[in-house]
Amino acid sequence: MSFRIIPLACLALIVVASLLRGEAVRREGGRAWAFAEAAGIQRWAGVAFALSIATVAGAGLLTSTSPVENRAAMIMAALSAIGGTLIVIIAQVQMGPAWRVGVRESDAPLFVRHGLFRYSRNPIFVGMMLTGFGVALVADLWWCWVALAIFAGACVVQVRIEEAHLAASFGDDYAAFRRAVPRWFGL
Repeated sequence: MSFRIIPLACLALIVVASLLRGEAVRREGGRAWAFAEAAGIQRWAGVAFALSIATVAGAGLLTSTSPVENRAAMIMAALSAIGGTLIVIIAQVQMGPAWRVGVRESDAPLFVRHGLFRYSRNPIFVGMMLTGFGVALVADLWWCWVALAIFAGACVVQVRIEEAHLAASFGDDYAAFRRAVPRWFGL
């Protein structure tokens, strides 16, 4: 198997894992797909997520059969995507019924403090960016890098929305969590 296909396969695995996680939350009585009801800036962030992920995936598909020119870059891309995918899936499972895609004003799921969330308040976004980086590295198309930058920007916007929601919902407990755990990994 070509190293080129690994990041794309990882991205596909994240999509499948997210769909399965959403279904698990639904079976537990929750509603995971909050982006469907989003308005304003959160709706724009959701659209940016969807379009940028589709663009990155398209770039990966477009270049998946190209010959490997830089084996070291392909290995780095594969490792980045595998690591990112593992982070996403582990963090999704660790969130349990609190896992959501987006924020609803009426929702106040618990914020998760265990597992990967001891090291990052947003490991799922970090993992998705690592996986996207792997795809962009193997695709090596300027517009794929632009899509990845848009995705990262949408992550920043969405994180601020989520942090405001959690601060309003959990007050001092969430403020203490924010002080103790970095937004990303060590940043």
